[in-house]
Amino acid sequence: MEPAGFPITRVSVIAALASNDPGARRAAADLLARAYWQPIVTTLRARWRLEPEDAEDLTQEFLAEALMKEWLARYDPVRARFRTFLRLCLDRFAANAAQSSRRLKRGGGMHMVPLDDDVMPASPDNPADQLFRQEWVRSVFTLALEALRQDASTQGKQLHVDVFQAYDVDDAGHGRPSYRDLAARYSIPETTITNHLAWARRSFRRHVLHVLRSLAGSEAEFREDVRELLGTDVG
Repeated sequence: MEPAGFPITRVSVIAALASNDPGARRAAADLLARAYWQPIVTTLRARWRLEPEDAEDLTQEFLAEALMKEWLARYDPVRARFRTFLRLCLDRFAANAAQSSRRLKRGGGMHMVPLDDDVMPASPDNPADQLFRQEWVRSVFTLALEALRQDASTQGKQLHVDVFQAYDVDDAGHGRPSYRDLAARYSIPETTITNHLAWARRSFRRHVLHVLRSLAGSEAEFREDVRELLGTDVG
């Protein structure tokens, strides 16, 4: 079963945005916004010292411009990961916005920083790359958890996800609850906790893989992301 709102398996968001099918393009644009909204907002606030509302407004403008002017069509998977390309486009867009604001205050015109300069690879030592990646990972897991809940709802397995979230996802501040605690909380046997967690973990991993596949700019990028996030290779 494909998660609702995601492009078809093995078709990345980049390819779907160029589809002749308006429905596929809308779904891809929605996924792009859902996956990258928080990484973009957080980066704008940290790197450009914007207030929350200003960061959200600029995020909306950036995504709208990127889709309308088809900046993403310039992406070359040989030169960088897609999220690196997107973040560098964001940096240039934010630089343009800041420069425009300063020039308007002085009564001058606006000079655009080119958005098609060479894309440099991400650096693990670059704080902007680290922050953007951190929020991107959070978005990937959030999307996968949302899809897992939709999946569980159609199968009548909401309790499986509740147990999974309580044990593997939530941060209670005092460590994980024990199986005994969860069994008492949900009034089920401890052996059932084991079974519920096994199903939810398998399903969650499948949804994480689907999200990564949909967001990757290439097969190589997908496999690299799987190794980084899940510590395993895809067969």
